[in-house]
Amino acid sequence: MKRIVICADGTWNSPEQGAATNVLKIARAVRPQASGIEQICFYDWGVGTDRKKIAGGISGAGIDKNIMDCYRFIVHNYDPNDQLFFFGFSRGAYTVRSLAGFIRNCGLLKREHADKIPEAFLLYRKRTKSSSPNQATAVQFRKNYAVADLTPIEFVGVWDTVGALGIPVPFWGTLGEREFLFHDTEPSKIIQHARHAVSIDENREDFEPALWSKKPGFDIKQVWFAGVHSDIGGGYKESGLSDCANDWIIKQASSFGLEFEPHLLNAIKPDPLDKAHDERKGIYLARKNFVRKVNGPVHISVKQRWDQNPYNYQNKSKALSELLTSVNQVWSNVELED
Repeated sequence: MKRIVICADGTWNSPEQGAATNVLKIARAVRPQASGIEQICFYDWGVGTDRKKIAGGISGAGIDKNIMDCYRFIVHNYDPNDQLFFFGFSRGAYTVRSLAGFIRNCGLLKREHADKIPEAFLLYRKRTKSSSPNQATAVQFRKNYAVADLTPIEFVGVWDTVGALGIPVPFWGTLGEREFLFHDTEPSKIIQHARHAVSIDENREDFEPALWSKKPGFDIKQVWFAGVHSDIGGGYKESGLSDCANDWIIKQASSFGLEFEPHLLNAIKPDPLDKAHDERKGIYLARKNFVRKVNGPVHISVKQRWDQNPYNYQNKSKALSELLTSVNQVWSNVELED
């Protein structure tokens, strides 16, 4: 057995950008050997990191390639009983969640059938009711070409997934990007453990979070953190807030067996009082404000930030203010996650 780790970053994020995202920190920290078990990692750059970054960032062009690149790496390296761990931020979160759906729908191809990857992806991306996972077309495809009918995914950890790829509606609505929306918001039944760190303070309406639906008997946690989109997934020099979200995801993944280099984890320093950022700039200035509705557990670091009130946080966080109003300003009525 070995562990295969897939790390998919967000738009415009690359290893050379200076400040590392949470995804990159995890990719760098995965131990090659863990208690005699091999751990191999694939890091996929953000959608808009090449010379077509503007087109990739605005329209989502290239995201299919990102999903297939991750899938191809698994196909080329997977052996029965291997464990799969997926991590993604922003559109990288979309990538790995779609990757899980892709594997559920089409299975994980045997290496000798790797040439069928484009055909498998088309079956997934263009799927209809007749070709959904439990229907004859998909079932027969898996029977013919896949390693198994169901390939389990041990862990999926994501930061602030946005369903429409974060693309302003006027752009994706006219560019035919609707095909990139999730087929569903329910976690696939092949995912054993799912964790989602969600931004409380992101206020761009085009970045409405794509939350997993609650599913009985499924191990899923979606926890809310202070800060805007990249304060959760990382990429800023001031990384105290994103390190809070990263520390939580890392601890969750570690509890299911993934091992990291301790000296690299030491560089992750959660600080709930660190600077938060304002990402309403450029094309987003003309878009409406959007106050997210916090409808799940809140990380303990959020209460610490609220109590200490750095940068006048109590007056700036409309979403958290609305949550506290709904519970009569009593923190003991808020579900906290540590």
